[in-house]
Amino acid sequence: MDKIEIFNKQFKKELQVLLNSHCIENECDMPDFLLAEMIINFIQAIGEPIKKTLDWHGCDSVCHPRYNSVRHSSRKPSIQTEA
Repeated sequence: MDKIEIFNKQFKKELQVLLNSHCIENECDMPDFLLAEMIINFIQAIGEPIKKTLDWHGCDSVCHPRYNSVRHSSRKPSIQTEA
């Protein structure tokens, strides 16, 4: 078992406890362990498309633009100077 699998098992257990402690499973009539699994699967599924979208926009993340990106190679950061 690798480090990521151990992390996911621990995270899933903690998420189950959190969902159960707030009775979230009652809102969708789904057991907390299935709801936790669904949330983890969603996070894993959406991660790669988000990374591709940010890369297309020339960003490492929403807060960290990459100005040396091929797509935005002509774009330069604006530097404001005091007059």
